[in-house]
Amino acid sequence: MWGGYNCIALLLGWGGKTAINCFVLITGWFMCKQEFKWRKLLKLYLEVKLYRLVIYLIFLISGYDSFALKEFYKMIFEVAFYLGKGFTSSFIAFYALIPFINKLIGVLNRKEHKRLVIALITVFSIIPTLFLNGFYEYISWYVTLYLLAAYLRLYPARIFDNKRITRYASIITLLLSWASVGVIYYTAVYFKQSLPWYWFVADSNKILALATSVAVFCFFKNISLGQNRFINTVASSTFGVLLIHASSDTMRRWLWQDVCKNVWHFQNDSLCGFILHAFTCTIAVFSACASIDLIRQFIQKKISGFILCLNKKQSQ
Repeated sequence: MWGGYNCIALLLGWGGKTAINCFVLITGWFMCKQEFKWRKLLKLYLEVKLYRLVIYLIFLISGYDSFALKEFYKMIFEVAFYLGKGFTSSFIAFYALIPFINKLIGVLNRKEHKRLVIALITVFSIIPTLFLNGFYEYISWYVTLYLLAAYLRLYPARIFDNKRITRYASIITLLLSWASVGVIYYTAVYFKQSLPWYWFVADSNKILALATSVAVFCFFKNISLGQNRFINTVASSTFGVLLIHASSDTMRRWLWQDVCKNVWHFQNDSLCGFILHAFTCTIAVFSACASIDLIRQFIQKKISGFILCLNKKQSQ
């Protein structure tokens, strides 16, 4: 297989951790000035359990997957089992810390807040990246991103609020991220060594993953779109999209191997055909998952409305 195919595939798959950073930055930007509601955390947890249970049962009933006690245990205690090992469980744990993080932010002055963010980024991003240290801790990193987003919100700076600067910063960091993957890949090919191709973007805490996410986040926050119903609707489904398409290894196998047949297209398509398949498949999966989640939201609102109506009638 021509090496260019491998490199293109790597470049297409580089940005997952950067996108996670953006998600947490958005959370920090809004939640640092909002009243925390524990029922929202409960809704988040129930949404995770709903999708995990339904998808697990579908694969079980359809015969695609067989019952295994270990997998059943993981499904029931998913949040606890994957705590510190995956995004969803760690995000829920981090989300529970938000009211306490906000209290910390409230007692810090600007200088203290800035020093705390710099210290955390140094410990959790700069040192692990530059000194080839594989250390990465999900919850601590999400707290770091939250504090960074809160600082950007509470203490505006011209460099982060300038649309032109953040646009160029987004382009440059994006190109550097791609270049890092390409350079490491071709270095590995040339020297016939196994190297970590995604090193600078492999985890959310790596320097280029952080720099790109901050630049992109700041660029889009500086774009004045007003109230856009379509964007708000799609945005409300993004967490659901993640929960559906990445719910389990069984889902990944069924979706990417059996339905999308990514390996087959990689091995048999032309380069243009493979790139077209990658984009088409990604858009299709996102659209399908977003539609499912919007239907779930609609049903949930109807049920909540019915229960609320029933409670009102009983109280009269």
